[in-house]
Amino acid sequence: MIVLISKNTLQEGKEQDFVQIAEKMAEETQKEKGCCFYRLAKDVQAENIYYFIEAYENEAALEVHRNSAYFQTYVPQLGGLRTKPSELTKCEVIEF
Repeated sequence: MIVLISKNTLQEGKEQDFVQIAEKMAEETQKEKGCCFYRLAKDVQAENIYYFIEAYENEAALEVHRNSAYFQTYVPQLGGLRTKPSELTKCEVIEF
């Protein structure tokens, strides 16, 4: 399983716009075969920081996500609401 954690630092006053677009992303992503988990989390210690936390069965499922039409539409819109590019951490889950 592949897990992505994307830190997003937003421009002041853009939180509502970001959450609205993120909700659309979540709705579409959760319909994808191979998506295990897709959530948005708000940092409780930093005002304008949000995290996408995502899990996919494998690299192929992640690539389907990244190549989707809605991803190509929404990600640039989200980018325009940030103060800098998102910081992405990619992890592989260790099965016990």
